[in-house]
Parts: sequence; C-alpha cells; structure tokens
Amino acid sequence: MKRYLFVILMMSSYCIQAQNTAYFMDHFPQKISYNPAFVPDVNFYIAMPGIGGISGNVYNSGFTYNELDYFTDHLMNDSYNPDDFVRGIGNYNKTTADIRVNIFSVGFKTKKNEYISFNVSENSISSVRASSDIAYLLADLDDLNDDDFPIRIDDIDLNSTNYLSYSFSYSREINENLTVGISPKINFSHFGIQTNDIGYIIELEETEFDKEYNQYPLGEILLGMPVEINPESIHNGELNLDDDNLAGDWPENAKYGDFNKNGTLAIDLGATYKLNEWTFSASILNIGASKWRTNGYRLQGNNDETVYIEEEKIPIGIPAKIYLGVNRQFAPNWNYGMVLNNTFYKSGSLASATASLNGYVGKMLSTSVSYTAGYKFDNLGLGLRLRILPGTDLFFISDNVIDLFSYKKANLFSAAFGININVGIRNESEQL
Repeated sequence: MKRYLFVILMMSSYCIQAQNTAYFMDHFPQKISYNPAFVPDVNFYIAMPGIGGISGNVYNSGFTYNELDYFTDHLMNDSYNPDDFVRGIGNYNKTTADIRVNIFSVGFKTKKNEYISFNVSENSISSVRASSDIAYLLADLDDLNDDDFPIRIDDIDLNSTNYLSYSFSYSREINENLTVGISPKINFSHFGIQTNDIGYIIELEETEFDKEYNQYPLGEILLGMPVEINPESIHNGELNLDDDNLAGDWPENAKYGDFNKNGTLAIDLGATYKLNEWTFSASILNIGASKWRTNGYRLQGNNDETVYIEEEKIPIGIPAKIYLGVNRQFAPNWNYGMVLNNTFYKSGSLASATASLNGYVGKMLSTSVSYTAGYKFDNLGLGLRLRILPGTDLFFISDNVIDLFSYKKANLFSAAFGININVGIRNESEQL
C-alpha cells in the first residue's frame, strides 16, 4: 500500500507539463505551447490521438522512493528512529505534478508572416506543500507505535485541477525582428481540490478485538466534481468521509455533458525578438480565472465533523507560468540558449533554469542536450526528434534522462514522447 500512496503523493492527480529541454528544439512544433509566438519550422503538422504525445514532470523535494521504502520497512524495528527520517525532510515537503496528454493538434502556415494551430489536450496540475510529518501518512498505520498517536499534520496546502483544454494559437511576424503570438483557450474543469493551511488528524481508538483509526481534516477544503456528491453520505448537513462520497454507479451514469459544465476562458501571450544572431523570447501562460459553477462544494472540518456547503461559484485556479529565453545561432543548424521558467503555485512558486545546445542534421534528426537547475542540481537532459518514416517523426525529451533509469533514487521524473506528422520542414532562409 505504501508504494501506491507514494505515487499519490508524487502525482497527486496527474509535473510541470513543460520539459525545458524542448524549448529551443528545432522541427518540434509542440514548443508553441511554451510560447505562442514560436513559429514552427514546418509548413504543416498534425498529432493524432493516442500517439500525439504525453508530457509530464513529477518532483518531490524531501525524499525519494527508496528512502520512503526504507522508512516504512523499518518502522517495526525497535532500533530504528523514524523521527530521523522525518527531520531529514526539513520543515516542509513539497510535491508538484503536471501531466499533459495531447488528444489532437494541427498547425499550418497561412501567409508568409502568419501561423495558426489548434490543440485539444487533457491536463492535470497539482502541488502539495505540507509539514514533514506527512511521511507518516505514507506508512501502514498498524506499523506505528501506539504512543505515536494522535498524529497531526499541519499546514497542508493542496491545489489540484484536472481539465480539458481547447486552444487556438495565432502567431504573426510584425517585422523582421519582432514576432508576437496569442493563444485563447476554453478550459472545461473535471476535478479540482484546493486547501489553505488545513490540518489532518489521525486518532487511534482501541477496541477489545481491534484497532480503529479516526481520520478527519481541520480547516476549509474547496472541492469541484463532475457529478454531485452522493446524497446518502450527507447527514444533517455533515459529510461522512467514511461513506462513499460518490455514488458507486456514477461512471456508468455520467454523461459527456457532465464534464463540460464548468468552462472558463484563459489566454497565453508571447513574443520573440531577433537581434543579429540572438533571439530573445518571453511568454506568460494561463492568464485567467477558473471557477466551478456546478458541483462545487466548500467543506469545513472541525474536530470530528465535516460541514458540507454547496456553493454557486468555487475558484480553483490553474497555476500561471512564465518563460524567459535567449539563444544564439552560432552555426546554420546549431544554437545554444538558456530559458528561465517559473510556475506560480498557490503554495509558492517553483523556478528552474535550463542551458542547452540545440541543432539538427537535415530532415532526419533534431537534438538538444541540456542542464537544468532549480529542482536539484544533477539534471542532465536530452531531446531527440527522429524521422522514422516519410513525414513521420518520433520524439523523446527529458530534463533528467539519467534518473529515468534509476527512478527509485530520483526526486525529479521528467519525460515527453510521441509521434508527429511534419510536412515541409523549412531551412533557416525560409523562416517566416
């Protein structure tokens, strides 16, 4: 069980969608999602459902899978002091997770100075910041000593949202130096949860034949759902967390329209500026509010009671992101650059910086080799775009490629892969 709980902590739903290594990659049209002013260097591209790409990062600050495994396996050992592990985490543990699944995208050159693209994607972004005692939640409670109870975890900040996004991107070259881009989006929220400095208590109740653990939150929780809470779990205005809070048959009864009731508008803005062999770029993503207008709830935990309130509008935001980049074209097919990325989670921002060497060899291969600092300081990245069939490109990108092969020892997991159909790869002289 602890292994699955670790995955929940690390993923918390479905890390930064962006792999910074992809930011300057040539012949990789998806980089328009980092900056709508980026003009793909292909005349036409299409990414199909199922093969069009999955991108995700997961980061946990305080411990790795192996460290958690050792902690939980030795709790019953009298010579082991679990408090040493908890203190080693620091005051707080922070987890971020961001996954993007491409459902469909297409882009094409319209005029000499314009590019248009459409994209449909499923997105899930989460962040959890909590006191280091949260490690005890990942253990089997039966393995803890009775005198460890009650367990109280304070200052839990959780923000998680899952949504379907329809976006339209338009980029235009204003002159030979300046290109601007805009990407309006409609986001349909599916699941969401947000807390602010709540507490969580686990109490031990011993009976004649068994042990029982009473668990409940302290504080306020905002909750957004695609369907209503199961009425049978509500008694006198209180929500019984031990009941099934969703009706057991809700997946069978849910309709497609149930997932499209909570639509909101957002926008991405970006620009690039060329100065001789240098190119400067900047973008801000996810500008706009996100609200639940149906099936939005406010839960208030107090002692062993959870008061249930249905609200007309529940705000559960999508974190905004900024990118600042600069690169220098030192050879016809090669450049080096640096990009700064900051994601503004409710519990605090998470910044990273990536330096990369990028280039391509004809139509067959694009590559990027990178180093990223900001999570930890041992992140070597690699990006590859390989033509496997006429007009068909396979891509793989990671900000931390070494730890993909030893993920149990890693704090950061980063990968993106998929297949694009690219037509009309242009040389530098043919750029918009």
